[in-house]
Amino acid sequence: MGLAVLRIAMNAGPPAGVATNAPINLEVGHMSKRKLEGLASESTVERSGKRGFVLPVAIFALVLMGTMALVSLTTSRDEFLSSRAMRHSSAAFYAAEAGLHELVATWDSTRQAQVDALGQGDSLVLGWRTLDNGASYRGTLYRWDDGSGQPLYQLSVEGRGAGPRGGQRVLSLSLTQPPGDEGEEYKLGRCCPAPAVLKGTFRQYSTAGGNVFHSGYDVHPPGWAEAGVCSDSFYDRPGIIMQDTSDIRLDEPETVLEGVPPIVQDASMGDSVWEYFGEHSWQDVKDRADIIVDTTGYVYMADGSNPHRVDSSYPGTGIEGDEVYPRYTIDPMTGDIICDTNHPLNWGSPDPNDPCFNYFPVILARGEIDLRGGPAYGGDPFYGQGIFILDFNEAAGTGSEFEIEHEAGLRGVVLGRGCVAIQYGAKFYGSVFLNSTYDYATCDQSSDLYEDCRADSASTSHPCMSTTRIQFSQCAVDRAIRNSGLADYAEPQVPAAPGAVRPLGARAFGEGIR
Repeated sequence: MGLAVLRIAMNAGPPAGVATNAPINLEVGHMSKRKLEGLASESTVERSGKRGFVLPVAIFALVLMGTMALVSLTTSRDEFLSSRAMRHSSAAFYAAEAGLHELVATWDSTRQAQVDALGQGDSLVLGWRTLDNGASYRGTLYRWDDGSGQPLYQLSVEGRGAGPRGGQRVLSLSLTQPPGDEGEEYKLGRCCPAPAVLKGTFRQYSTAGGNVFHSGYDVHPPGWAEAGVCSDSFYDRPGIIMQDTSDIRLDEPETVLEGVPPIVQDASMGDSVWEYFGEHSWQDVKDRADIIVDTTGYVYMADGSNPHRVDSSYPGTGIEGDEVYPRYTIDPMTGDIICDTNHPLNWGSPDPNDPCFNYFPVILARGEIDLRGGPAYGGDPFYGQGIFILDFNEAAGTGSEFEIEHEAGLRGVVLGRGCVAIQYGAKFYGSVFLNSTYDYATCDQSSDLYEDCRADSASTSHPCMSTTRIQFSQCAVDRAIRNSGLADYAEPQVPAAPGAVRPLGARAFGEGIR
């Protein structure tokens, strides 16, 4: 406004009555100049203030964008590392899982020997194995039990992914080797740690041309190993365990008595050893009988049903090979042929393809029982399998006489009070557990356990042209106990067969990533 006033005054000229050379009052103009300078200054300040706001905003925006970019890059890198870690961890997990299954599945005889050598608290490092994808695993086995019973193990498998930064996972599995499979050792009280456990007298006898073979070395009965029903392990035993070994008589050189060692004396085997089988009494075991062979010459089921007459022309009851053989019936629902377990003269079959192969009856023998057959009697050799209990008369103090003769074959367990004769080419696989305290009904040769093969005939068909054999077989003992139904009376003693380890409880997972 001051600038405009000044411009008007100059254009109008001097006012009337005023000399042209009179000084012009520029106060107003001067003041207007200061105002002008003030306005200019305010304008400059205003313009400079606007420049100072935009620049920080721009800088802040750049910093924010840079930070966001950095965070994005960092997040992407973290996601990449995390994804890679999870991938490596998964590879390590599956490597450990593969190792766990492989080590359990290949519990072979070589590893079994290493495992059996482990003591309480010992460990076995099984070494690293690399898989096709570059991942690897290593197993370590720990034994935690005290060594007195069923073994307990922990198998820990460490799996690693491929590469220097591969993840790590650790899987552990609790394992045991419970007895219960075919061929594992069961003990029915103190029975049966040898082919013969005896309180009484023992005699081996033979003549030229006749051989007696008695062995504590564990074998599988013929045909059973091929059927896959026996363990791959063998448990060699003493040849004979006796309360008093001074009552042994061996007629050499045609007799063999072998084992680890051949003879063991155990003075602790009193009568009580035969009175209780674990927590079960003698009467409990007798009550489990399926079949009874009576002194009257009858064989019948334990409930008295289905009686069959056999030869009783001798002082005892004679049973021929053509009388005892497998019997069958038809399943009305399926039409399948099944083993007839209600026939008292069906004592199982040695043939793995026979329906009666797994039938092992519990047979209670009273008085004198002769199992015989073969060419000497014009018939087929006798065969039977099961648990054979020799009964006794407590009041009379007499036991049973049990003779396996004339190429008869028997597999399983013979236990009780009385005497046993194995002679004339007979073959017995399993264990005899005998107390002769009740032996007033003595065997023919006045020995409580008697083995002979007297070649008193020059005929090539004479039974003693074939060796009389009593052979320890853990497989025969165990199959008899298991399949007879007496497994719940027995105490398992030895770990299961190789390859039969089993998980005990749930798996425990331990993980690590590195």
